[in-house]
Amino acid sequence: MRPSVRAAVTLAAAGAALVPLSNASALTDPEPHDDPHKGTHKIVAKGPAKVYDQRYQQTKTKVVVVRKQDKTVVKLRVSGFPEEAAGRTFGAHVHADKCGPKPEDAGPHYQNPAAAPGTTLREKEIWLDVKIGRDGDGRARTTVPWKVAKKAAGSVIVHAEPTDPKTGDAGARLTCTDVPF
Repeated sequence: MRPSVRAAVTLAAAGAALVPLSNASALTDPEPHDDPHKGTHKIVAKGPAKVYDQRYQQTKTKVVVVRKQDKTVVKLRVSGFPEEAAGRTFGAHVHADKCGPKPEDAGPHYQNPAAAPGTTLREKEIWLDVKIGRDGDGRARTTVPWKVAKKAAGSVIVHAEPTDPKTGDAGARLTCTDVPF
């Protein structure tokens, strides 16, 4: 094989191997088609602002919100979860208010005020259940087909249990990250 062909094959193989890594950085980079001049707005918040269960004192959170023309994308990245959390799924939701000294200060789950009567909780709230890997890290992403209005929500809370699809409950509030929606 000629050197230039070998180099092209090597670069192509390396590029293919990097695809998963570039997808992993999607939490911090806007999507290629995002254009700030076309109604896209991005918010990045790091936390947590409050930790309500001291077993999660070492955790870190990063929330990225992208408001587009008629939808909202919310991405959650968590790290530093304790070893016993590996393999578990934790509920995470957008809440109506900012974090406070008490877990209940963040208020209820944010709900789309334009949702039609009878809309299921899953369709009018923003849920980000996240499974924790062996390394103590996890990621979640969800897209809802409506925009969260500016200042209409205030935080993302990580809960102790997976979200119950019927009630929306996910147990105790572990951490809270202020997000200036």
